[in-house]
Amino acid sequence: MKITLPQAKSCMNDPLEIKKLAIERLEEADILYNNRKFDGAFYLAGYSVELMLKAKICERFGIPNLFDEQNKGVNAISGIGEVRKAVKTHNLYVLLIFGGLLMKFEKDILKNKQLLKANSILFGNWDENSRYKPCGSMKAKEINALILLLKGKRGLLSWIEKN
Repeated sequence: MKITLPQAKSCMNDPLEIKKLAIERLEEADILYNNRKFDGAFYLAGYSVELMLKAKICERFGIPNLFDEQNKGVNAISGIGEVRKAVKTHNLYVLLIFGGLLMKFEKDILKNKQLLKANSILFGNWDENSRYKPCGSMKAKEINALILLLKGKRGLLSWIEKN
């Protein structure tokens, strides 16, 4: 007997869906933190930033469903494969560049202590390989600070969305 599972609907069809996914991942990071799973919380917190930056890239590029590889309309755009390949990176600095935010971020971290602290905790330590770090690599105090720095009106996720 063959079991056929329904194909999952992509949550990355437009910037709003990507932003919702970013917020969901930050909420999941908070749950992991509260259950003393600090390494997983760190990874998901960083991933929430990656997703918010990718939503910004979609807005900047004017291609709402850039990450929907099944979309025939987007696939018809000449060179879209090269664009997708470039923005599929997990490098937060590169995503800041593609989102048109790097210079503004560097300027604003001098004025916004919350952004400065998020920069020091996240941008120097997080990448997609964070999920493979040994258990116990991240400390509770750092993760709590990071989650708080990403949340709220002055948090990094809001900053990305507003700029």
